[in-house]
Amino acid sequence: MAKNTSTNPNGATAAKDRKLAQAERKAAKILDDARREAERTRRQAETEAARIRAEAEEHARRLVLDARASADGVRAEGMDLVSHLRQMGDALRSNAERLLDDIQTIHSRMVGELERVDPAEGEQAAPAPEPDDHSSADDEEELLDVPDFVARG
Repeated sequence: MAKNTSTNPNGATAAKDRKLAQAERKAAKILDDARREAERTRRQAETEAARIRAEAEEHARRLVLDARASADGVRAEGMDLVSHLRQMGDALRSNAERLLDDIQTIHSRMVGELERVDPAEGEQAAPAPEPDDHSSADDEEELLDVPDFVARG
């Protein structure tokens, strides 16, 4: 009689079931490993993101502090400039007033001298007044002196 080489259908099913169970265990292990790796990667990413965020916040904080310091410096320099411009304006105003007074004094003196001259005869009607004790040639020179801000020559 011939030998039956076919496998027992129950035995084949059991082997398939074992292989299926083994494949499912491997798949579950791979899935579990993947989940652990994903969780580890997520934690690393969160840690790195928190570190980068903290660095960015610190950098932004330093930039704001630098900007405030720069703004304060610019403001202080601006205030100094305004103060210096006011002082210069006051000095110019004072010089202009002195110059105007000097011009008015000289004008009055010249008009007085012209009034003393008789235009018909071309002679002086009266001699020019002598300077009083308080006047001197130096005072007249000072009255006619060129201000410091005008170039001589």
